[in-house]
Amino acid sequence: MSLNARTVCACLAIGVAMVACGSDADPAGGTAGAGGKAGSAGVGDAGSGGDAGASGATDAVSRADVVKTYAENLAAGYDDAVQDEKDFKEVVEAFLADPSEKKLASARSAWLASREHYMLTEGARFYDGPIDVDPPNNEGLVNSWPLDEAYIDYTTTLDANGDPVVDDSVGIINMPSVLENITAEGLDELNAAGSDENISAGYHAVEFLLWGQALEEVGPGERPASDYDVDGPRPNADRRAKYLTVAIDGIITHLQDVADAWKPSAEYRVGFEAAPNESLTKIFTGLAKFSKGELAGERIRAAYKSKERHDQHNCFSSSTLTDYTRDAIGIQNMYLGKYRDHDGPGLDDLVRAVDPAEDAKLQKLLQASVDAVKAIPEPFEEAIAGADSSPGRKAILAAINALSAQGDEFGIAADKLGLSITVDDPEE
Repeated sequence: MSLNARTVCACLAIGVAMVACGSDADPAGGTAGAGGKAGSAGVGDAGSGGDAGASGATDAVSRADVVKTYAENLAAGYDDAVQDEKDFKEVVEAFLADPSEKKLASARSAWLASREHYMLTEGARFYDGPIDVDPPNNEGLVNSWPLDEAYIDYTTTLDANGDPVVDDSVGIINMPSVLENITAEGLDELNAAGSDENISAGYHAVEFLLWGQALEEVGPGERPASDYDVDGPRPNADRRAKYLTVAIDGIITHLQDVADAWKPSAEYRVGFEAAPNESLTKIFTGLAKFSKGELAGERIRAAYKSKERHDQHNCFSSSTLTDYTRDAIGIQNMYLGKYRDHDGPGLDDLVRAVDPAEDAKLQKLLQASVDAVKAIPEPFEEAIAGADSSPGRKAILAAINALSAQGDEFGIAADKLGLSITVDDPEE
């Protein structure tokens, strides 16, 4: 399919003002333990791989084994994420076959479950790995946010009296002239066409299709199941159902692409394990940048500063803190070489071998970050509102500071191993 992005955006923008997640009336609307592993596994060829960089001769475990553990854990994580999405699709198909509020509630619960393992992998970003490399930009097609609801489907605004006013004329679903045949490829091409908030694909597009706009200051959206009933009050129920299933298929395709790249015999995985020092630099870069620049900065600080629920990660489902907690735990486990019941040689082993105090400090910061994120009161959209002296905003700021300190410390730990990385400053 070939579409002119400029023409598409012009069509979707006709008569449409951007609608945020918040109310028009008021827009403000298994943790790994901190301790290290007992003993050290894989003592031996610390400097194996032969790539340029620091020697691993002083390491208590092999750098190559640590890189291998990281790759094994990521492969398992992405495989789990693919299966999670397939399981979710089955629940959605049952709902679409017989749209009811009960089955819609089941689909919503399944969406929350479908993100669990993917969130645990997000520390493996920002080094042009399989999830980030562009093209195809799998991450952007799986997890982009925030999104303009009017780009996808009908929107509801509140008039001066607080009464809802529905516009059924907007969005890809209601404008067949924009995308007559809804396909995963078509949604990918329209994703971010003309604007970063013109999001048509990925988890958050699906989230919006299940919950709808969150019109109240606090709480999730309340899209009715009747939106998917061809005899219901909203037009284009058939296209809405097709969009939902196709968007899920797109997520599965992109996650599978990433999972395939981390399979043991895949070209990317083989090259990654063959160059342990280069790969360790990438691993530390991903953990540092995701901790400070992405999680602390783009995801939490942005909403803290704006006080707008549109800037939170899961604004439609009001489940933002579930994501942030999973992210923090995922970062911690990557440092420790853990994923589910797999516990292999980790970065902690390497850092402890050259500077036990540095490893202890970093592990303490990692646990502090997990605890700080968990301490933010729910729901997140309520916690970001109010004065800076409010308990919610104080807890959010503590989490931002903890994650930022953790990101900086990853840079220090990498330096201890003779590796050089750049840690983003989200305020610059």
